[in-house]
Amino acid sequence: MGKLFQELCKGPVVVVDDRIGDQHDPINKLIEEIEENDLPILGYTTIGDARNKLQGMLFSNFIVLDWKMTGEIEEIPTGVQTGDALESTTEEEVIEFIKELRKICVAPIFILSTYDKDWIESQLESKGILPEAKDWVFIENKGTLCETRGALISKVEEWIENSPHIYLAKCWTNEWLSKNTAVFWDLYELNSNWPALFYRSFEEDGEDPILALRDTLFQMILSEIDVSKVESTFINKEIEEIDEESQKESLKDLYKRLVYITKDIDKNIRPGDIFKKTENNKATYYLNIRPECDTTKRKQTENGDIMLYLLEGHARRAKDMKDRYDEKRSLIIPWADEIILINLDKNPIVRFSKKDLITKWYSEMQSYKKICRVIPPWITEIRHSYSNYLLRIGTPSYPDQIVDSVFESKEESS
Repeated sequence: MGKLFQELCKGPVVVVDDRIGDQHDPINKLIEEIEENDLPILGYTTIGDARNKLQGMLFSNFIVLDWKMTGEIEEIPTGVQTGDALESTTEEEVIEFIKELRKICVAPIFILSTYDKDWIESQLESKGILPEAKDWVFIENKGTLCETRGALISKVEEWIENSPHIYLAKCWTNEWLSKNTAVFWDLYELNSNWPALFYRSFEEDGEDPILALRDTLFQMILSEIDVSKVESTFINKEIEEIDEESQKESLKDLYKRLVYITKDIDKNIRPGDIFKKTENNKATYYLNIRPECDTTKRKQTENGDIMLYLLEGHARRAKDMKDRYDEKRSLIIPWADEIILINLDKNPIVRFSKKDLITKWYSEMQSYKKICRVIPPWITEIRHSYSNYLLRIGTPSYPDQIVDSVFESKEESS
C-alpha cells in the first residue's frame, strides 16, 4: 500500500457489481485485496439497492461500478453487504447513478467493463460526464484492474497525486471529521448535557441559540484544524496552458464563488442577501445588513414576516472609479459612506450608499429577485463598516489653513 493511499483513504469502498459472490468473476479478487488493506466494503448487486443507500456513501473512498449488470448471485462473501433484489441495469440507470454519486461524495468512480472504452466514453460524454479529463470517472478493463494486484490502489494514488482538488478534499475531510469527533467528545466529557446548557446560556444572552451553537462549534473545530501535514507540492501544480484572458475569467469565477453564493438562498433570510429590481431596463440592488440573529423565527411577526434593513446600490462604470484604485493593494478605496462590491451580477462594480438605508418587510419584496448572498468574512466586514459609520463621533475637521501649514512648515521634528 502506498503512503498517500494509507494516509488519505480512510472511508468505505463502494462496490456495485451483480457478480459479487461469483467466485469465477474477477471482482471478488478485487474485494479480497481491498479487505486486506483494512478498508470496509459496501457491496451492492443492483443499482437500485445502491441508490437506496446513497446517503450512506457520504464519505466513500472510491466507487467500483460495473457498466452492465445482469446475473445471479451464488454466494455472498462474509462481511459484504448486498441488496436483496436482482435486476437488469440499463446504461441510463448507471449514468444517472454516477450523477447522483457526485452530489454525495468527492470520490473517484472506476467503471469496470469488457466493453470498448471509447464507446463507453462516448455514452458518458453524451450525458455531460467527461471521463478522466475531469479526474473523477475512470474506465478500466475489468479483468486487468481486478486481477493485477495493486493496480486499483496505484490508480487511486495517481488520481490523488495529479489532482490538487482531490488531494485537498481528502486532507480537509479527514482532518475536519477527526477534529469534529474530538470536540464533541471533549464537550460530552465535561457535561453530557452540554447542548442544553449552551442553548439556555445563549438564549439568556438574547442570542438565537441555534445560530450561536452553530457558530460556537464551527469556531471550536476550526481552531483545532491542523494543516501542517498538507504538502504544497501536491496543491501548487502547473496550471494548464490556457490563454491569459481565459485564466483571468476563471479567476473571476473562483472569486465570485468566494464572495457570493447562489444556491439554497431562498430558504431563509440572512445578512448579505442581495435583491434586484429592474425598472425601465435599469437595475437597482438592495443589500440586507440586518444581523442574522434578528432575521430568525424568533424575530418574525405572527404571520412570519421579517423586517429587512437594506442599502441601495447601483452599477458604476469602472472608468469612473479608476482614480480610486490602489494598484499596490489591488483594491478600490471606498469612501466612508459607501460599500463597493465587484463582479456582482455581471457588473464590474456596484456601489451601495450607507446613506441610503431603507426598511422593508420581506412580504414587500415579492417583486424583487434575490440574486445572491454575500458570505463571511465579506458581509462581516460590511456590517462592521456600516456600524462604524453609524456610530462615528461628530468630530470637526481641521480647517484647511491648519492642514496646509503642516505641509508648508520647514521645521523638522526633533
